[in-house]
Amino acid sequence: MNSDVRITGAPDQCRVRWLFTERRLTLLALAIVLATTANYAASWVMWLFGGKPVFHNANCIDFTWIWLASRFAASAVPMHVYDYAAFVSAKLALVGPPSCILEHFDYPPTLLFFLYPLSALPYSIAFVVWLAVTLVVYLASVYAIMPHRTALIVALAPAPVWNNVLLGHNGFLTAGLFGFALVLAESRPRLAAIPLSLLTYKPQFGVLFPLALWASRRWRALAAAAIGSVLFAAAAGLAFGYETWPAFVHSLSDRASALSADPESVKYLVSLPFLVSLGVSSQVVWAVQICTATCAAVLVYLIWAGSCPYALKAAALAFGSLVASPNVFSYDLCILTIGSLFLVKDGLNRGFLRGERTFLLVCSGLVLLPFTLIPLTACFALLGLTVSRVLRCPVQKSALPQTGALKEAHA
Repeated sequence: MNSDVRITGAPDQCRVRWLFTERRLTLLALAIVLATTANYAASWVMWLFGGKPVFHNANCIDFTWIWLASRFAASAVPMHVYDYAAFVSAKLALVGPPSCILEHFDYPPTLLFFLYPLSALPYSIAFVVWLAVTLVVYLASVYAIMPHRTALIVALAPAPVWNNVLLGHNGFLTAGLFGFALVLAESRPRLAAIPLSLLTYKPQFGVLFPLALWASRRWRALAAAAIGSVLFAAAAGLAFGYETWPAFVHSLSDRASALSADPESVKYLVSLPFLVSLGVSSQVVWAVQICTATCAAVLVYLIWAGSCPYALKAAALAFGSLVASPNVFSYDLCILTIGSLFLVKDGLNRGFLRGERTFLLVCSGLVLLPFTLIPLTACFALLGLTVSRVLRCPVQKSALPQTGALKEAHA
């Protein structure tokens, strides 16, 4: 008795006898999750007992600025979170004199809504609470896309998930809001305004959403998202002082000049401006970035204006948003999981083309590699795979239930 995936009435009707079954994918993902957890646990134990640190300057991780920003949000002068001298002084008081690249806060004031509750907690407890809550948001969006336990386990396996755990950043929150926005844009357009409005705390990943909604003539979702975003911004100004918005704009101008001139500031990016750190002219890099973003926007518009299945539209928007953004870090690649789930959902419903499952698995492996251009290549490759399915897969009656459950046929 062999357990195999059988896709009937689809372009690729052959049986896969090796990896692509629910049980084997679950076991593979679970093995990765357990191995990574054990590795992290061993590293922390070694650090606690005087061994090698988990990473250099362990006190200066990305959660440092998140917790500091929460303390500023709860202070009498929240706008000082954008004051370079005040932020550096607070950072030194927390982590001490070692050099740390986290010397400014350049997120919109809307992020302070998410961070404010952390101010009431000690640093270590706040770190755990932040990761736990944002991880729940991420996994809840995964389950909303594909309500199956295998999807939840697989969603924990990619390297960006563990980068986010290590650094304590906001990748789970971003991916979760992105996923909920895509799910609700199809079924409850006006409710999609809620995650879209909240996603404005990281606007580089929401910039293609209005274009997609416009192309698909989802006017209610577009109008609700616009109104919700304005109200959210106004609420941030009311809660933390309207002076925070001019201070934020000023911090953006400083950030833009740094990205253009300082190779050190862009070497951690998983996007085209990373090339500046390799000696490529910033003018050339930004010209290529603008062309790439334009091409991604055109593709997203055409796909959303067409009649292809919604799952492909959602995947294109997820991958296109990563390709179009000039400011992407490793933890942001949790959005790749959201896009990949929609791709898999379409494949389960209408069948996979030959080699697509292997291609998806290879792209997931590429994200594990440390060199920046390799994960970036995976983003382009997955967008290309989505376009390929749009062009090559005819719309047909679903071969499998739309719940996303991985069906196995027994021969």
